[in-house]
Parts: sequence; C-alpha cells; structure tokens
Amino acid sequence: MKTLTIVVIAVAVFTGVPSVGQSNSFETLYDHFGGTDDTNCLSVSGFLCRAGLWFAGEYEFKEAIEKVKSLRLISIPTSNLAEQGLSVRGFRKVLSNDNFESLATLREDASRIEVYLQKNNNVKNLYFVLVEDKNTLTAIEIKGEIDINKLRKVAFETNKML
Repeated sequence: MKTLTIVVIAVAVFTGVPSVGQSNSFETLYDHFGGTDDTNCLSVSGFLCRAGLWFAGEYEFKEAIEKVKSLRLISIPTSNLAEQGLSVRGFRKVLSNDNFESLATLREDASRIEVYLQKNNNVKNLYFVLVEDKNTLTAIEIKGEIDINKLRKVAFETNKML
C-alpha cells in the first residue's frame, strides 16, 4: 500500500498537463506476457478503484481520483522478461514511441518507480506507472483525470504526520 500511495502522490505532484489518447504500451506488455507463468493482470473501473480506497480508509485519495475512468495493472516476473530477451529499458523505448513523457522517477528501498504521461491533444489524461524491483515489473495504466490539488494536500498532510 505504501508504494501505491507514493505512486499516487508522485502523479499528483509531477503532473499538470492535460492530455490523453489510446495506449498501445499496455497492450504490448499484455500480448507478450498475458498468459505466462506468475504474471498477474487486473483491470478495474474507476468506481472499483474508489471503492477499494474507501474500504481501505484512504478517503482523501478516493476524492482525488473521482474522475478516473479505469485502471489496468500487469505484474511480470523479471525472469519472464529475460526468457523472452526483453528488458525494462527496451520497454521504456516502447513508451516513448507511444508518446509517453517521463514525469518523475522515484526510488524506494530497492524499487524504482517511474511516472509517465501520454502527450496527446485529447481532453482526458492517460498515465503510465512502472514499478520495478528486483524480481518484478509492475505496469499500471490509469485513464482519466486526477485532482492534483487534492493529492498535493494529502501529500503535505502525510509528510506533516511523519
């Protein structure tokens, strides 16, 4: 949950440019790894995301993602990447070719978290988050608008409590 909180805060702090489009990046990962061993995929509506945060007691985050339409997640063991001769570095090139711009890179313990925003002329937003640790690559695609001001407020209050 701590990593999810950091990812949401990072998206809030480092974004401000409205844009979106269709992402081929997530589809590329799903096509390569969707049925492989130990790979997990999840796709939920914005309503279910908010309900999950509400049940977890994360009311402030729930309010910040009121306009999120959907979330897709895929978790891939790094051994599966190596077996197919692929790398996280190579996937970053796929993101770049899909018009994603890097917004932030964070490190937490042995994990690396990267937040991307797709550059496009549409009104909606499309975010892509890569969470890389020693054994797993987790990719999260978030479609919809995120209330940056509410997330900044939560981030400030969280830092104040630490």
